[in-house]
Amino acid sequence: MKLTVLTAATLTLTLALPAGTGSNPPANPYRLADRLEQAVTGEQALRHLTAWQRAADTHGGNRASGTPGFAQSADYLVRTLRQAGYRVTRQAVPYQEHQVDIERAVRLDRDVPGPRVLLMRWSPTTPAAGIEAPVVLTPTIQDGLPDPTPGCEAADYAGLPVHGAIVVAPQTSCGFVAQQRVAVALGARAMLFYVRTVRPDNIYRAYLFDPAAISIPLANVSQRDAERLAADSAARTVRLRLELRAHTAEVVTENILAETEGGRPDRVVMAGAHLDSTTETPGINDNAAAAGALLETALQLAPRQRQIRNKVRFAWWGAEELIEVGSIHYLRQLTPEQRANITLYLNYELIASPNFGRFIVDGDDSDHPGTGSGPGPLGSGAVEAVLTGYYASRGLGYETADINSIGSDHWPFRDAGIPIGGLDGGTYQAKSPEQAARYGGLAGEMFDPCYHQPCDTVASINRAEFDRNCRAVAWVVGRFAVAVGDVVAQRNRIG
Repeated sequence: MKLTVLTAATLTLTLALPAGTGSNPPANPYRLADRLEQAVTGEQALRHLTAWQRAADTHGGNRASGTPGFAQSADYLVRTLRQAGYRVTRQAVPYQEHQVDIERAVRLDRDVPGPRVLLMRWSPTTPAAGIEAPVVLTPTIQDGLPDPTPGCEAADYAGLPVHGAIVVAPQTSCGFVAQQRVAVALGARAMLFYVRTVRPDNIYRAYLFDPAAISIPLANVSQRDAERLAADSAARTVRLRLELRAHTAEVVTENILAETEGGRPDRVVMAGAHLDSTTETPGINDNAAAAGALLETALQLAPRQRQIRNKVRFAWWGAEELIEVGSIHYLRQLTPEQRANITLYLNYELIASPNFGRFIVDGDDSDHPGTGSGPGPLGSGAVEAVLTGYYASRGLGYETADINSIGSDHWPFRDAGIPIGGLDGGTYQAKSPEQAARYGGLAGEMFDPCYHQPCDTVASINRAEFDRNCRAVAWVVGRFAVAVGDVVAQRNRIG
């Protein structure tokens, strides 16, 4: 999952289980869902996470797209699905990658290590010899008060020697492009950004959506290293040699798809999760946990795959961390008729966060009127009702989240007009006291302190929450495998 921010305007709801199940429903439309809920456990699914942890451990500590760790993860997935009787598609996904050659910062003013730097994806790079320049810290206090948007205006740097400097700034709401534009106008040569979190040693590599708007090299550092630079700058001029180089490469990843033999081909229920990690982590909560829950659901559904009413198609995406590369490619390859046959898409992310929350996609935008990004395609509200209904009926708290606050593979399906839904367990935001009362856990701590960090391993996940969400994934897939009438009715504005 890429860096996103869950909105603060979330709302807890209590809903009954949805009643709409389409025409001629079986006597118990939830029988399959109930059976899958009992069969798909966290203990069973943990073996898949262990296999993917081993893939990372064997290949440099990550499972990023285009790496041997990802290839081993995909091979395990395909082998396991085929052994269960599925016909598996390995869809090649070509794309351009921004591959880092060197990312290094050296202190020139004193004999201490420089900060660890991560070059932003698609940032301009430094000359081969690097950049040698003094450091200027963006002020975070103005007139004795915290500045909510440091570095967003030229006045923020009043009296500071920005010309020719490397500027260190916190990530803020006006965005990298605006902050960079201000610094460039004042003569800055490069910028280092950090995220202010309750885990100041964490470092997050950012992605630039509009590289053409950036004219100087940008990289990320940790809050801790930014604070050290600030402390040293108070006593002396701090100088860095910054080396940031990368190249563009034509590479190929893959999507893994498996679907049931039975079920109506014009009523396809899709459920997906990305298989790749970032280059900095094994990626077990993000996102092997969700990938493993879907795999175990597929395995338990396999003996019944010819008897279900609606075709179920499972998808494990490549290169989600590079901004939905795999899912975008998949949808682009479909004909209009094939896209129309997809009744709904379910997406799952970070379902075993250590200090978890439960953020369900607000499909109809009913909980964020006037503040959210608007509703999903027609039918998304009915998908949301099934997910919220499940958690409410089990006495499990949840919140709904604006569609744009959870960045993942449901976005391309939304853009294609397909009803969407999904669950996210939370990333680097701090849990509020109200959320701690709802879920348990620690207020003031991140939902996942290991998000995009090397510590995102099997050892760090919340196994009890993983079990709960594995069962939820299985139940929801089983429910839609039998009944999608409520989604279809809402999609067609009938009923």
